[in-house]
Amino acid sequence: MLEEHERIKGQPRDCNLETVVAGLMIWSDSTHLASFGNAALWPIYLFLGNQSKYIRAKPNAFAAHHLAYIPKLPDTIQDYYKKTFGTSATAAVLTHCKRELMQAIWKFLLDDDFISAYEHGMVIEFPDGVSRQVFPRLLTYSADYPEKTLLATLKFLGRSPCPRCLVQKNTIFNLGAKKDRYIRKKTQRVDDEHRRFSIENARKAIFEFGRSMLSTAVENILGMLSVTPTRNAFSEKLSKFGLNFFRLFVPDFMHEFELGVWKAILTHLIRIIYEVGDNCIQEFNKRFRLMPTFGRGTIRRFSNNVSDLTKLAARDFEDILQCIIPVIEGLLPEPFNGMILDLLFELATWHAFGKLRMHTETTLFHFDNSTTRLGNDIRKFANECCPAFRTYDLPRETAARARRQGSKTARVPTTSAVIPKPAPVGRKQRSFNLATYKLHALGDYVHTIRLFGTTDNYSTQVGELEHRRVKRFYSRTNKIAFARGIAQHQHRERLLHIMKERKTRSEDETEEPLPKCLPEAHYQIGQSRKDYCNITAFLATHKSDLALKDFLPRLKAHILGRLLGTEPGIGEEQEFTQAQHNTLIIIKNRLYRHKILRVNYTSYDLRRDQDSLNPRTHADVMVLSHETEENPHPYWYARIIGIFHLDVRFNGPELDDHSTKRMDVLWVRWFARDRNFKSGWAARRLPRIGFYPQDDLANAFGFIDPNDIVRAVHLIPAYHFGRTKDLLPPSIARRKPDNNEDWEWYYVNMFVDRDMFMRFRGGAVGHKTTREATRCLLDDRDKLDRRPFTLERELGIIEDTADELMDENEVHSFEDGTDQDSGDETRSESIDSTSSDLAIPDTLADEMEEYGYGNLEEVIDIGGSDSDNEIQDVDDDEIEDAGH
Repeated sequence: MLEEHERIKGQPRDCNLETVVAGLMIWSDSTHLASFGNAALWPIYLFLGNQSKYIRAKPNAFAAHHLAYIPKLPDTIQDYYKKTFGTSATAAVLTHCKRELMQAIWKFLLDDDFISAYEHGMVIEFPDGVSRQVFPRLLTYSADYPEKTLLATLKFLGRSPCPRCLVQKNTIFNLGAKKDRYIRKKTQRVDDEHRRFSIENARKAIFEFGRSMLSTAVENILGMLSVTPTRNAFSEKLSKFGLNFFRLFVPDFMHEFELGVWKAILTHLIRIIYEVGDNCIQEFNKRFRLMPTFGRGTIRRFSNNVSDLTKLAARDFEDILQCIIPVIEGLLPEPFNGMILDLLFELATWHAFGKLRMHTETTLFHFDNSTTRLGNDIRKFANECCPAFRTYDLPRETAARARRQGSKTARVPTTSAVIPKPAPVGRKQRSFNLATYKLHALGDYVHTIRLFGTTDNYSTQVGELEHRRVKRFYSRTNKIAFARGIAQHQHRERLLHIMKERKTRSEDETEEPLPKCLPEAHYQIGQSRKDYCNITAFLATHKSDLALKDFLPRLKAHILGRLLGTEPGIGEEQEFTQAQHNTLIIIKNRLYRHKILRVNYTSYDLRRDQDSLNPRTHADVMVLSHETEENPHPYWYARIIGIFHLDVRFNGPELDDHSTKRMDVLWVRWFARDRNFKSGWAARRLPRIGFYPQDDLANAFGFIDPNDIVRAVHLIPAYHFGRTKDLLPPSIARRKPDNNEDWEWYYVNMFVDRDMFMRFRGGAVGHKTTREATRCLLDDRDKLDRRPFTLERELGIIEDTADELMDENEVHSFEDGTDQDSGDETRSESIDSTSSDLAIPDTLADEMEEYGYGNLEEVIDIGGSDSDNEIQDVDDDEIEDAGH
């Protein structure tokens, strides 16, 4: 947008008005409108990039403009074609018609009025009363891969599958390598005269000389670029203004990583676990079912067997990735266990970097290094780990293959009155596939973030959330001409929203609602005094409980430290004299109990957020530590046993104010760090902690000030080490579901949300209050991240030479379209190579199923997969959740 603004300012204009660029961001994807039946809608949504991304992400903000609903080819197309040409249309012809339909729709949308506004601008009076000249500009087009190929007029899964560069499928596995970076940079797709001339030649061969769409003549013209003989609407309408439409198609984080690369790796990991045997798959599912939840829907309960991979949305795959490291630990033999833990740690790191809502040059530098490490780990996984296991289809994959086989058999014409039974389908051996576009796309994220901002700006999740509105409207239509009915309902709702906004603004001018709490308040605890206990009676009831040993002296020491300002550190009670203890009066000897504590904090991207804590479910917190020894860790961890407030009065001479004061305190059970376990970014392991044993009660329990809490923390049991009863006898310090047992160890989940990731990464913009205390985290880096960082290196001002990246033979090999090792011309399957009965080769069908492309008919009919399986309904308030 900034580039376009500078370009417009540099052009001669007759108008003296201030210029404004209206950034147009397009989303489109098909969606099924009902759980049963084939009713589907293919909307095109328009968002304004000038709006805050935090507003655009909320469906209830009405930021989406429904631009169009794309129709399918009519059912009468075959009748018309046969009447006109005397023969039925083949699958290749129908596919071409669908591509032409998509481009025709965009030519209709990019009409003369839009082109005039694009070139000359349009004068709009803004709400501040100032008229400005507005120039609309297309910034991004967010869509899944099948739709990208339709819009970019590329072959689906062709020889060069990427819409942004000419990488070939046989070199995709080089993700993160120097050769891969060179190819991306030097072979970027450009909408130039050569491309348009090739398409015109191919169309001439088809429409003037009668060559088939799949003929060798057409393949020789277009095959190297993997383009189709379809004129592109964006090219015809906007290329004269310097628009390279290939730049519009930004990476799609949800489909390419969460539902793409990560889903494929997870699927193959489950295949490996099945082959290991020894009830490993049952243990895998059990561990996920025992997974603690976190936050307001950040990590939800895994109720079903994760290994089945059924009814999982994108956010479910995200949750699995964030929690899987302790689950997978110990299920596989060494060295594969360590190899896979390294891979999973890097996948979680890359995922966290990719979903950050605020990037700096440093984080982009580390993100790029993470891409390099991830490519190395994936290749190592494919070359060393996967060949060691003979893996087969999962049960659901075998069932899917049987359904495809049955469908194929049903289409075969037969003269017999008896329909032949399909051949039995057995388990098929499966290997891990590296040659996929979605893996290749991971290397484009750093460059795209530099151009268009963070991925939440153009994530397809925004469009998927808007699908909920059209699905709600569908139930109000007559289910026949539902597209027109949905459009009418959408228009009415927008008018009602505008009216409501006007009314709300007029009311806000006369009335200002009070906030629920002071903005500077770090925490909230209820004011109720109904639930209380007498301290003496409470201690007498639990006199044999080790957790309450020295409870009252510790409580008084904690309060005295806060009143007198002499507290040496969090969780460290200073010794006070008996006289000082005696002059501290607890009014009515009562502890007032509370169920919920809410902690407010500033997130890494300078947003206000809140954690809700209670002793029953979400009770784990972290505070700043005071470690000064070698290899310090910046945080201490504790589990809240009770949330109390009490009224106290100090009558000693140390204070002039002897009035009664309310003191909020948390009774906690402390965790100790496993100092014999290497963790962190260099070791690529999660921090491991465990409860203090019963012979160290002086450190096992204590009190903390709620103001000292940094955040809630997600602790995952180290399932591999099991449970124990040796740390503490039966006690009220444990929760009832624990059955008087403790897990031997816990792992601190650094990846539970983006803010937590940056608290362990260090250096976040919004973490000003903890920056000094966590500075030691900046020294814990992988060797790639320890390289000297310079802005020139990151922005490519200091460029690598081609000799350092690829030798001359490799360059010629790539340009000729041949594999240097084999000498054979590289070829791949695509949807254009299908026969007239739409038969799908098994290898292509497996790849499409594994990467979520659905069946072939769905891909070329409506351009995408069912969005119901991609994202679940999420409350509007949860869109702003720091974890998602």
